[in-house]
Amino acid sequence: MKKTFYTFIITLISYNIYAQNKIVNESDIPKLNSIIKSLEKTYLENEIPSFKSLPQTTANYFKIITKKPNDFLHSLNNAEDFEQLVKENPSLQIDRELLIIKNIGVNYKKEKKIEIKSFEIGQNQSHLIKINYNDSINNSNIKFLYSIHKETWSKYKDASIIQGFYLINKFKSINIPEEYANWLYYTDIIVKPETSIFYDKNKKSNSYSPYKKTVIDSLVSYYQTKTNKPPYRKEQDYTSRRKELNDWQSKKEKFSDSLFRNDKHFKKLLLETLTYAEENKVSNGDLEDFTAQLISKKRALNLMRQNQQVGSCSFDNGPIIQQKRIASISSQTQNWGVFIKSFLNVMNDNVSRNANSNIASNARKTYINELAKLNLSLNKILLGSNLRVQNTNQKHYFSNGSKIAKAYANLESKYQKYFENIILEIISNKSMDAFNKLHFYNTYKNYQYFLKDSLKIKNVENNIIKLIPFLPTEIKSRIEYPNKQLYDLLHKEKKDLDNFEIISSYVANISSYSYSGDCWTAELVEKDSNNKIIYDLTMSNGKKTTPLKNFIYKKEKLKSRVENHPFLQEILNKNLENKLYIKFTNNKSFANHRNRITEEMPKELTSTLDFNNAISLYISFPNRKHVRFILLNSDKLLTLEIPKGFELLGYKFEELMTEEKKSFLSTSYKSYKLFDNKGKMLN
Repeated sequence: MKKTFYTFIITLISYNIYAQNKIVNESDIPKLNSIIKSLEKTYLENEIPSFKSLPQTTANYFKIITKKPNDFLHSLNNAEDFEQLVKENPSLQIDRELLIIKNIGVNYKKEKKIEIKSFEIGQNQSHLIKINYNDSINNSNIKFLYSIHKETWSKYKDASIIQGFYLINKFKSINIPEEYANWLYYTDIIVKPETSIFYDKNKKSNSYSPYKKTVIDSLVSYYQTKTNKPPYRKEQDYTSRRKELNDWQSKKEKFSDSLFRNDKHFKKLLLETLTYAEENKVSNGDLEDFTAQLISKKRALNLMRQNQQVGSCSFDNGPIIQQKRIASISSQTQNWGVFIKSFLNVMNDNVSRNANSNIASNARKTYINELAKLNLSLNKILLGSNLRVQNTNQKHYFSNGSKIAKAYANLESKYQKYFENIILEIISNKSMDAFNKLHFYNTYKNYQYFLKDSLKIKNVENNIIKLIPFLPTEIKSRIEYPNKQLYDLLHKEKKDLDNFEIISSYVANISSYSYSGDCWTAELVEKDSNNKIIYDLTMSNGKKTTPLKNFIYKKEKLKSRVENHPFLQEILNKNLENKLYIKFTNNKSFANHRNRITEEMPKELTSTLDFNNAISLYISFPNRKHVRFILLNSDKLLTLEIPKGFELLGYKFEELMTEEKKSFLSTSYKSYKLFDNKGKMLN
C-alpha cells in the first residue's frame, strides 16, 4: 500500500498539462554563455569583498510554565549563573550547551523581530524564541534572552510560558574564509539576487480569490472548442484522463499556428486579449503560450511576470510550472537576471504555497543538468548559494541545503567528487563558523539520502562518520550522544536513567493514540537484560516534567506480569527477533486517551472487560510487522489491530480478523480476539 501511495503522489506531482520537460533550448546556450562571459569578466576584475557569518554562540535553553512569571524573572535577573537558576527553579526544563544563531527579520505586521534558535541534531530537537528588536540586545553584557507568552487555547491558559537562552559566550560573527567568500561573490555577480522576477511582489493570485470571467476566458474557450479538447467523462480514471489531455496538449503549437494563420476570429480575439491583459496586468497560461509562439516572446515574458501564483497546497504544481515557463522564455529572450533566478527557484522549489511538505518537494526535479550545460562555475553557484552569511548591505541568493544535496546527487561523478572533497575541507577548516559546518554536514547527509547507487551510499555513510571529529563540541556532542537532551531534561534522575540503555528518545509535542501535547518519550532497555522487553515511555512535559520515578515505581510489577504470562512468553520467544514493548504514559500503562482505543471495540467487550490496571503493549515481529495487545488485570490478552496475513501460534489470519476497514490510502484489520493465559481463544 505504501508503494501505491508514493506512486500516486509522484504521479500527481509530475502531472501538469502545461509542464515542459526542458527549460533551456540548445540553440539558446551560446547567447547565454556570452552573457556569462561578460559577467565573469566583472567578477575577475573586482576584489572579493568580505562576508560575515551569522551571529552565533553557545547557550543553555530554559523553559518554564508558571502562574508567577514575575517570581521567575526575578530569579533569572538575580541568578549568579545558570546553575543557580536551575537550583532555584525545580520545574525548569533545560537543554544544555546548544549552538544558537541570531537573525533579524520582519514579520507579517512589518515589525522588526529578532529570532534566536538552536537546531535539531539527531534525536535532539530545536528551540526557537522571537523577541522585539532592540539595539540593547547587542550589548556585550547580556547574559540571557527570553520570550514570554500565553497560550489562551491550551490547558495552560492561566499560566505564562517563559522560554529563552542563557548565554555561555557572547554572540560572535566571524569572516567567512576567503576561498569560500569567492563562491559568495561569484554567486552574487552571476545570480543578480536583487532582480525581481515579478513586477509587483505583493500581487499574488491563488485559487481562493473570487474569479470573474474576462476576454481571456473567451479566447481559451474558443481555442478548446476549435481544437476539440477531450471532454471530461465521469467513468474515466485519472491515468487515462491524463494521457488523453497530454495527447491533445502535445499538438498545441500545431493547433495554435494553424488557427492564427487561417482563423481570423481567433487572431482578432488573441490580439484583443493580449491588449486587455497588458493593460489590466493579468494573464493566463494559454495566452502566454500563444503570445510567445505567435506574437512576441518578450511580451509573453512580461505577461508571466505580472502575477505570482500561490499554491493552494504542497502538491500544487502551479507555482513551480509558472517559474519554469518564466525561466524558459527568459532564456530565449536572453533576460539573464530573470532566467537564472527563476531557474534556481525551480531547482530549490522556492515558490509561494499555502502549505509545504517534504514528500511533495522531494518528488520535484532540480533540472540541474541543464544548468551544467552552460559555461559557468556550477560548483561556485551551488556552494556559494548554500553558504549562510549575514544579509547586511546587499542581497544574496540562498539555496535550500536539501536541494543542493539533490542537485549534486543528480550530477555526474566529477561534480560529486568535488562536492564530497569540499565538504571535508569546509568542516575541517578551523576558520569556518560552527553554523556553516553544521549546515554543510546536514547537506552532505541529505546528499546521501538522494543517491541511488548503494555502494556510493555506503561510502558516503562512512565519510559522514569520519566528519564528526571535526565538528564543534556543541554539535558533535549531540551526534555522539543522541539522547543528550533527555539527560539534560532528567538531570535530577541521571542515576536511575543510567540503569537503562536508551534506544531512542525525543522531547517534543506529539499526537498519538495514547497522548497529545508536550512530552518526553524514550524507549528503554534494562542493562544486562536479554533485550527482549523494551519500555516505551511517553511522559508529560508541562508545568512539571513527569519524572522517570513514576515508571520506576511500577516497572517490576509490569515486568513480572508480562514475564509470568505463558501465552505472551510463547509469542515473544517464538522468534529471536521478536521484541515486546510495554507502553507507559505518565503514571500507568494503559492510557485510553480520548477513548481512542476503546471507541472502536465491540460493545460486548467494552461492557464486560475491566481495563483498570491493564497493560498496553505491542510485539514486533520480523519484516517490520507489529501487533498491539492489552493485557488485562485478569491475565486475559486482547489483540487489537493485526497486519494482513498475520498468524498467531496456530491461529490463522481469517480466525483472528473480525473487521476490515478501508480508507483512501490504506486498509486496516481489526482483531479484538480475547485469549486466556494459555492461549485459548475465548471469543
